Amino acid sequence: MKQFLLILGITALVWLGVSMSEVREYPLPVRVEMTGYDTVRYAVLHADTTLLLQAEMSGFNAAVVDIFGLDRHVSVDMTDDGLYRAVALTDVNDQLRQQLSTKGVKRVSSGHDSLRLELAERQHRTFRVSLDSVRFSFSDQYGLYGEPSVSPSEVTLYGADEVLASLDEIHVVRTDVGNISSTGTYRLQLDPVWESLGDVRASTKTVEIYLPVEQYVEREYSVPVEVDGADSTVRFRLYPDQAKVRVWVAQCDLERMPEFRVVISYSDVLSGAGRLTPRLMQFPSWVRPRSVEPSEVQCVIIK
Repeated sequence: MKQFLLILGITALVWLGVSMSEVREYPLPVRVEMTGYDTVRYAVLHADTTLLLQAEMSGFNAAVVDIFGLDRHVSVDMTDDGLYRAVALTDVNDQLRQQLSTKGVKRVSSGHDSLRLELAERQHRTFRVSLDSVRFSFSDQYGLYGEPSVSPSEVTLYGADEVLASLDEIHVVRTDVGNISSTGTYRLQLDPVWESLGDVRASTKTVEIYLPVEQYVEREYSVPVEVDGADSTVRFRLYPDQAKVRVWVAQCDLERMPEFRVVISYSDVLSGAGRLTPRLMQFPSWVRPRSVEPSEVQCVIIK
């Protein structure tokens, strides 16, 4: 009896092994991951996220996939134009077979003819990026040379109109950048105020600020004092008739000769003011004025 049971058990095991090694069709539900569309600009109204396949594989592989719950998903590229997109299964059969071949799947088929994706374009609004919450400080004798630039200078938010209307502007997160001594680009985070407003997406969460920086040195120039608006028939004397203008000049501009105008107002002279304050009325954009001396000038009209 024992010998019979042993033979029966061995026979059953052999039969099971042969049966499980045979390739057959098994139902295989697969999770579909759709890629290639702009998740910021579009909201998904409908997507085929599950696909039931008939997969040819051995019973052993089918058992392993079922028992151990191996990851069963495929990625489908939905790059296209328009709000309604579809990909025929015949176009992705090779991709499906390749992605599932590691699970022992030899061939796949399905009762569906395509995978469909339906999108809705979100409303959008564009905001300029405000830098008023960013503070830049420079090392001694270094400073900004020219205009900084922000890229991108605008940020587009996508969402419901009534939500977007509640925002006025987009700021950079409060940031201090110190001891700047060279030209550089700084990547700064935007303050994500939109994240607390529900399903609102941003075209970017960071901006890059380019700062052109140069080393400056102090220079002093002697400039004649002019009387602005003076009658050409009137003679006058100024004491002193020269002003000392101190400015910062970038080292790369040291060979350039700046043009200045230091003036006093003729109307102030006529009003009888004895001492007048000279003003720097004209200077090139590539210098940084520091001071004008003397602080007072006398003007005597010669009759």
